[in-house]
Amino acid sequence: MKKTILFSVILALIFSLAGLIGCSKEKSPASGQGSVAQSKKACFITNGALGNDFINLIWSGFKDLEKDGWEVKIIEATDASEYPEDIRAMAAEGYKVIMCWNDDVNTVALDLADEIAKMYPDVHMFLLDTYRAQDKDNCTAVAVDPYESSFVAGYVAAKMTKTGTIGWIGHTDVPKVRRFRDGYVVGANYANPNVKVVSSFVGASRDPTKGYEAGTALIKNNPVDIIYQACYLSGTGVIAACADAGIKCIGVDDWQGGIDPCVFWSAIKPINVAVKILAEEYEKGAKLGHFMNFDLASGGTVYDQRDLPNLPPELQNEVKQLIADIQSGKVDVYKGYENFRIDNYIKTIR
Repeated sequence: MKKTILFSVILALIFSLAGLIGCSKEKSPASGQGSVAQSKKACFITNGALGNDFINLIWSGFKDLEKDGWEVKIIEATDASEYPEDIRAMAAEGYKVIMCWNDDVNTVALDLADEIAKMYPDVHMFLLDTYRAQDKDNCTAVAVDPYESSFVAGYVAAKMTKTGTIGWIGHTDVPKVRRFRDGYVVGANYANPNVKVVSSFVGASRDPTKGYEAGTALIKNNPVDIIYQACYLSGTGVIAACADAGIKCIGVDDWQGGIDPCVFWSAIKPINVAVKILAEEYEKGAKLGHFMNFDLASGGTVYDQRDLPNLPPELQNEVKQLIADIQSGKVDVYKGYENFRIDNYIKTIR
C-alpha cells in the first residue's frame, strides 16, 4: 500500500514537472514575439562582403538601429543560387525589414515579391542604391543620389583651387557614375564659371593600380590641383597619385580623410542614414512608395563634420549656408540643367 502511494506521488510529480516544462516552452516564443526587440528586426542581404567601404557604410546604418533596440543581421551571399533562399529564410525568421544590395540581389527580391507578400504580408523589402522602376507594393527602390553631394564638392573645389583647373575621375563610363561628375561640374560652375573641370575614367572599379595610373595621367596632362575620385575600390589608387603629386583629393561615399591627408573633403553618400530612417519609418507604419530618392530634403547629408575645419572659416560658412539653401529649395542645383533632374535622369536609364 505504501509502495502504491509512493509510486502515485512520484508519478504526479513527474506529470507536474512535465506540465511546467511544457508551459515554459510555449511561453518563451510567445513572449518573445510580443516584445519590442522581437518586433523590430532588420536584415541586410548583400552579394559583397564587409571590409568594402560602401558595404561597411550600409551596415553602419544597421548598427545604429541595433543601438536603438533592433535585432539586426547581415548575410554576405557570394553565390547567386543562395539569394532566393536567403530572402525566404529571413522573412520566415520574422525580419520584417529586408534590405538588399546590389542589383543582382535586388532582381531576385523583385522576382520573389509576390510570393513574400502572400506568405509574409508584413515584410517590406528595400532595394538599395538603385534607380530601377518597379511596381511591387512590398518593395521600395532607394536611390541615394550623389548629385547634391557632388555639387557641394564641386563648389568647394572651385573655391579652393589655385590653378583654376580641377579634375574628376570615375571608375567606369556608366550613367550612375556620370551622375557624380555632372553634379561636380555644375557645383563648380555655380561657384566660379571660370574654373575648368577635366575628367577621365579608370576603366575598372576594383583596381587601385589602374586608379593610380589614371590619376597620374590626369595630373601629368593638366594643371589640376584638386581631383574628386568616384572610383569605388580603384579610388585608393587615385588618392595615392594625388598624394605623390602633392595635390588635394576629394573622397567619395564615406569619409576618406583617414586614407591620406591629401583627402581634405569627402562627398558623402549617406546610405547609412537612409537605412536607419527608412526602417524606423516602416516600423511606425509609414506608407512607402515604389521609389524614393534619399536627398538633403529627406534628411541626408553631403559631407563629414571632420572635413569642415579643412576649409577657411569664410568658406565653412558659405558651405553651411549653401546646404541650408539647397534643403529649403532656395538654391536649385538643377537650374539650367533640366536634364540632370532626378526624374529626367531616371527616364534616360530605364
